[in-house]
Amino acid sequence: MKLFEIEVVRTYTTTIEVALPDELTTSSVERITLGDTEPFPFENDLYHEIWDTLGEAELEQCDTEILTVKAKKL
Repeated sequence: MKLFEIEVVRTYTTTIEVALPDELTTSSVERITLGDTEPFPFENDLYHEIWDTLGEAELEQCDTEILTVKAKKL
């Protein structure tokens, strides 16, 4: 058996709706989504809530057009 690494490149945009606390600003939501929750430890839960929702939405989009495929023998 030969071992191959296969890279599939796809492109898509995912838009989700998530209910978050009223005191958050759009810049706070962007910062939390990027994983910068250091200043406020409670935001770590929000990060996981955002990414759980985002992950589910992205899985639904997996049937998108393939842009490129590259294979190499390892």
